[in-house]
Amino acid sequence: MNRSLSVIISNNLRSLEYLKVFIELKKTPDKVYYINDNINLQIKKKIKKILFSSKIFKNKKIFFFRRFNDRIVKHLLKEKEKNFVLSLPHGIIVKSKKLLLTKNLIHFHPGRLPLFRGATSIYYSLLRKKEICCSTIIMSSRLDGGNILFFKKFSFPKKVKDVDRKYDIEIRKICLAHLIKNIGKFKAKPQKKIKKLHYYLAHPVIRKLAIINMKS
Repeated sequence: MNRSLSVIISNNLRSLEYLKVFIELKKTPDKVYYINDNINLQIKKKIKKILFSSKIFKNKKIFFFRRFNDRIVKHLLKEKEKNFVLSLPHGIIVKSKKLLLTKNLIHFHPGRLPLFRGATSIYYSLLRKKEICCSTIIMSSRLDGGNILFFKKFSFPKKVKDVDRKYDIEIRKICLAHLIKNIGKFKAKPQKKIKKLHYYLAHPVIRKLAIINMKS
C-alpha cells in the first residue's frame, strides 16, 4: 500500500466525523470526492462549512457529485490515487468490479472479521464474544470479505446512550486516525476461511440484550 489517501464522503454523520479526524491530526487527504445529495441538510451544511473554511482543506481538490453512480466510478478509475476511505450514503453498494479490483476502497467494519459480517455486527459481537472490535478492510465484491489491513479491540464504555450514532462512529474514527498516521506501512492479508456467518440488522430487543450481556 502506498502513502496516498483520499476520501469519498457523503452527507451523513460518519463523513462529518471523518473530516474532523483529518483536522485534529492536521493531515490533508490528497483529494476529496463529495457526494452532495440532499438527504441530510443539517449535516450537509456542517460538511460544507468544514470543506470551505478549514485550513486543512484550503486549496485542495474537491470533486462534487450528486450520487454514487457510473459517473463517479469512471472518474475514480482515471485517477492516479490508489487509496480511498469510503463513507457512502446509507444503503449504497459498490457494484463496479473493476473499481474494486484496481483501487483500495477502505472500510472500517465494527466487528472482528471474518467472524462477524453484515449490518449492526457490533451487537452480535457483544452477545457472542463480549467484545468490540473494528476491522479495517479493503472492500471486495464479497460482503465484508475484503483483505484486512488491521483490526483494533475496544473496551466497552461504562455509560452508553447511543451505540449506533456515537460509539460505533467513535471506534471507526480511531481506526481512521491509526490509518492516517501509518499509511504506507500496512500489508493487506486475506481473511481466514471459516463457516460463513452473516448478521443482519439487529432488532431493538437484540441490541438491548447485547448491552445488558456486556454489563453482566
